[in-house]
Amino acid sequence: MTLTAWEHAARAFEPTPVSPYRYDPEGWARARLGVHLWSKQREISGSVVANRRTAVKSCHNAGKSWTAGMLGSWWIDVHPPGEAFVVSTAPSYPQVHAILWEEIRKTAKLAAAMGEPLPGRVLQSDEWKLDDGTLVGWGRKPADTDQHGFQGIHRRYVLVLLDEACGIPEQLWTAVEAITTGADCRILAIGNPDDPNTEFGNVCKPGSGWNVIGVAAFDTPNFTDEPFPERLRPLMLSPEWVEDKKRRWGETSPRYVSKVLGEFPEVGDDTLISPRWIEAAQQRTLQPGPVNVLGVDVARFGSDRSILCLARGPLARIIGDYSHARTTETTGKVIAAKREHQVHEIRVDGVGVGSGVVDELLEAGHDVLDMQSGAGAIDREHYVNARAEWWWGLRERFEAGDIDLDPVDDELAAQLGTLKYKFTARGQVLIESKDDMKKRGLPSPDRADAVMLAYAHVVPPDQIIGDEDLDEDIDGYTISPY
Repeated sequence: MTLTAWEHAARAFEPTPVSPYRYDPEGWARARLGVHLWSKQREISGSVVANRRTAVKSCHNAGKSWTAGMLGSWWIDVHPPGEAFVVSTAPSYPQVHAILWEEIRKTAKLAAAMGEPLPGRVLQSDEWKLDDGTLVGWGRKPADTDQHGFQGIHRRYVLVLLDEACGIPEQLWTAVEAITTGADCRILAIGNPDDPNTEFGNVCKPGSGWNVIGVAAFDTPNFTDEPFPERLRPLMLSPEWVEDKKRRWGETSPRYVSKVLGEFPEVGDDTLISPRWIEAAQQRTLQPGPVNVLGVDVARFGSDRSILCLARGPLARIIGDYSHARTTETTGKVIAAKREHQVHEIRVDGVGVGSGVVDELLEAGHDVLDMQSGAGAIDREHYVNARAEWWWGLRERFEAGDIDLDPVDDELAAQLGTLKYKFTARGQVLIESKDDMKKRGLPSPDRADAVMLAYAHVVPPDQIIGDEDLDEDIDGYTISPY
């Protein structure tokens, strides 16, 4: 039967059929992508359906970005064409492009492989356009201070995805709220709970108005008996990884609490370097400086390790990590590193066994700074000893954003985040000693110490005082050369 012009016109005004998966992202994922959602992914998906604001504080490697990307694709597919919009942001544009929007692009490929492609095209430019050119989604990283960074989006159904939410500044949260005022809009904030003193930390607190979901390592499929595709298990958090981090970081370290337990660590006023600063340093890309400095922390005993840190201006990288090495071996490693990396200055922790490395380097004809951390500070009014002054200087570098760390060196990040400090009765800064850290069940911060040595403001020789003058205890903190 041929339709008349009037019948064509009438059909143009008929409402778009409602998707059977409008309120069922789990069923959509199964039917449209052929994928299985495990329990926490189902909980997150259900929350986005039922709640205007969902915050997910997740452990490391639990598939959080994949879940967010899947939900972005579901959102566009189940709403009337052109009436929905998906927005994503993250602390940096590479995270927007290479992580969340890459997951959305993968989802589009899965749907196409199932024989029913998603509407329109998901582009490499992190945009989603319908076939008629209508823009229905994009990933952006506005300036941190831009409260108007997402203006111009006027759709009934807006879904905002905040990936790695702990690193997103407060101003961008304000911008997100401005485009999600409608009852049919949704926000999903998802990330590692690294620092409670962030807007992500605020929205995860009771009474915030957000539905908060926690995902711990022990909730993930490799730790439970819930059904899960065997081929995907290698992509998830493994018990071996968790056990390794428990040993290397310590169960009370902020890094373990965040990355394994999926909870915000207690970051008090006595935390020397904020987790937020550490995360930012790992995400930062700075140019190396003209002077190469090698910081060497020499192992004392047991599980301690000898560490070599190369500082090229603001660029800090661990280039050597050795256990159970004799001082002659460590000396040889230092000399080899000097030649390979064209090191201009060598700084060795000369306290204890490190004195042997200092002597051997000098005997071999190499200039070396003997770093006596128990010596007097240059500014004795504000610092108990040189160690406190050196560590505070490194803290200031982190706060100023003037350091670039290896993004995959989680062990260094964990050690930096465990350090504590206090003020003495005289108002001097005092850094917790390695021995006191071990009493808290934490491993020795060898990697962190090597970084500190490389950036230390060196005390002139005429201001050094003997270690024996500093062997005391102040308000529960041991003052020692370590």
